[in-house]
Amino acid sequence: MVAKKISTSDKQAVCKKLIASLKKRYSATLPKYDRPVLETILHAICLENTTNEKADEVFDSLLDGFHDLNEIRVSTISELELVFADVGDAEWRAYRIRTVLQYVFDKEYCFDLEMLRKKTLEQAQKQLARMKTLTPFVLHHTLQVVLGSHLVPADEKILNASKWLGLLSEDESIETASDTLKSAVRKTDAPLFSHLLRCLATDEELAADFNLAKNPLPEEGVDLMDAPSRMEAMFANPLSKQKKKVVKKKKAKAPSKTKTTATKVKKKVPAKTKAAKKTVKKTPRKTPAAKRTTTTKKVPKKKSSSNKK
Repeated sequence: MVAKKISTSDKQAVCKKLIASLKKRYSATLPKYDRPVLETILHAICLENTTNEKADEVFDSLLDGFHDLNEIRVSTISELELVFADVGDAEWRAYRIRTVLQYVFDKEYCFDLEMLRKKTLEQAQKQLARMKTLTPFVLHHTLQVVLGSHLVPADEKILNASKWLGLLSEDESIETASDTLKSAVRKTDAPLFSHLLRCLATDEELAADFNLAKNPLPEEGVDLMDAPSRMEAMFANPLSKQKKKVVKKKKAKAPSKTKTTATKVKKKVPAKTKAAKKTVKKTPRKTPAAKRTTTTKKVPKKKSSSNKK
C-alpha cells in the first residue's frame, strides 16, 4: 500500500480536529509524570500497551510489594511477574524491570539517574540506549517526560490506532513511529496528543476496530484527511456493538422456533390421547358381545336335538 503524501500543515490541521474530538470522549487532564528519572523508566515499562490508571496501580503495587528498589533488583522473575498479572506480558515486564535496576546499580552503585536531566537530547538518548531491554516506547516516553523532547511515544497499540487513522503508513515500524508522529503535531501539543492517543488506543470498546490482524486496513489505503469523520463514525458504531447486535438477533429468533414447535406438540398430543381413549373404551364392549354370540349359537343346537326325538 502506497501512502498518500500529505503536507505537514495538513497533518497538523487534521490532528487539531482529532484532538478536539478526542477531548469530548476522554479526559483532557494530563497524567502527573513527576517521578524521579529511574522511576519514570520503571513506570513506562508498566505503562506500555495499557492505560495510565492500570499502570499507576501496577507501579504502586510493585513499590509496595517489596522493601525497596534493591529488593526488586535481587528478586526472581517469577516473584516480580505476579505484579503484572493484570496488564499482560508479565514475564517480559518483570525481566525488563529487573534488568534496568541491575544495569543502573552496576554503573552508578546506586539507584539515581537524575543527572540525565542535565544532558542534551542526543546524550540522554545514547545513555538510555545502552539499556538493551528498553523498548522504543519506554525510551521515547522517558525523553518526553524528563527532557520535554518533541516526541510522541508509540507502543504496539498506539501504532495500530495510528495506522487505522492514517497517521502512519501500513508498513511503519515501531522504531520509527514516534519520529513520524511528532511531525503531525506541534511541540506544545505533543504531550496532550500522546495522552489522548493512548486513551483511544487502549479503549476496550474499540479494541476490535484496532485489531488489524482480524480487521486489516483497506487495500487502497487510508486517507488521513478522512480520519476525523471516520473516527466519529467508529465512536457511534464500533465493531464490538455490531457483534452484540448480531448475537441479539439470533437469540430473538430462537424462542419463536421453540414456541411453534411447542404449540405443534401440544396440538398433536391431545389428538393422540383421545384416539387412545376411544380404543380403550371399545375393547371392553367387544368382549361381552363375543360371549353373547357364542351362547346364542349353542342354544339352537340343543333345541334341534330335542325335536328329532
